[in-house]
Amino acid sequence: MPNRNAAINRTLFPSLVQKFMKRAIGLIIGIVVSVICFAYSMKGTSLADLQAGFLQANYLSLPLMLAMLFGFYWLKAMRWSWLLTPVSPLTARQLFPPLLIGFAANNILPAHLGEFVRVFVVRKQHKVPFSTVFSTVVLERIFDVVAILGLFSVGLMFTNDLPDDYRKSAIFLAAGCVFVVVCVAFYLIWTDWFLSLTETIIGWVPFIPASLTGKILDVLRAGAHGLAALRSGRTVLLIMLNSIAQWLLNGLLAYTALRAFHVPVTPTAGMIITGVIAIGVTIPSSPGYFGVIQYCFAISMAAQGHDVDPSRVLGASLYFHISMYIPVTVLGLHYLHSLGMRVADLNKVVEDSADQDSPDQTTNKEKAGESSVVSENVSPLDSP
Repeated sequence: MPNRNAAINRTLFPSLVQKFMKRAIGLIIGIVVSVICFAYSMKGTSLADLQAGFLQANYLSLPLMLAMLFGFYWLKAMRWSWLLTPVSPLTARQLFPPLLIGFAANNILPAHLGEFVRVFVVRKQHKVPFSTVFSTVVLERIFDVVAILGLFSVGLMFTNDLPDDYRKSAIFLAAGCVFVVVCVAFYLIWTDWFLSLTETIIGWVPFIPASLTGKILDVLRAGAHGLAALRSGRTVLLIMLNSIAQWLLNGLLAYTALRAFHVPVTPTAGMIITGVIAIGVTIPSSPGYFGVIQYCFAISMAAQGHDVDPSRVLGASLYFHISMYIPVTVLGLHYLHSLGMRVADLNKVVEDSADQDSPDQTTNKEKAGESSVVSENVSPLDSP
């Protein structure tokens, strides 16, 4: 027995060290990126100027911003319930807590791990197949990208004195939105043909291993099977309108924050900032995207040619950021506590999610009535 334990320790210890080092390096890189971004957003201002901006800000806007924030996440919960309807008729009220737990996890965990957490919570609470829940999150991102790019393009086209290069970018982004919509339609309506084409295209990329190709196709196949209701044009339209409404609210939040700090802008500025932030948060950064959001505000205003006090722009970005960060984190942690979980459990949730079976295996086992099974297979979530 001692020899066996020693062999197990020799096997596990290097992998644990590698996992810890990978996360530590990622966290350090993220913090460095955040510090650099925040330092850039401080150009042309000082702490004294920033303090003066906060003293002069209009905080009567805060209740309106909190109302829009609630609307933003409630719309997300509604959309998620529509995406899950084919396999589990969950309501927005039931999905709102897992959603907030996931976004709170994004605020306190590195590497944007909140998506793993909310998938796990829904699977645990409502026994929805793991692959199906994850597929809905993937589809959410697709609809989000289309809505954000569309609003970003509109914002660019209706901004006065915008350089021609930016207007051309707006047209290019609009064309990209149309392309993505067409791809989603093909995926939902002609699934087998789409999967065959996807496999062929991936096969042209020499550095993608066959195992990863199989996992990508498994996720797409499981998602299309579980989300058959989306083949209804009416459902797709409702989800798309919901997505646009979400990001309109987010843009209005940015616009309201700027106006609270007396920055003379139009609502189109909020649409542009939303698009830039959506791109900015994809880069490695500290949990909560601190520094990155401030940088996105700064470059968005500079690109639009607004000659305003940078301390007011920085103050508005912090006001926007904190008014979203604190309520979402506090409420998400409250819901987490109500499930009998602690913050320390979130990392274990992520690790457990990464150890789930492949979509086909999970579906077969759940059909057979088996409970949660952890295997040594690697899930598609290991390479999102």
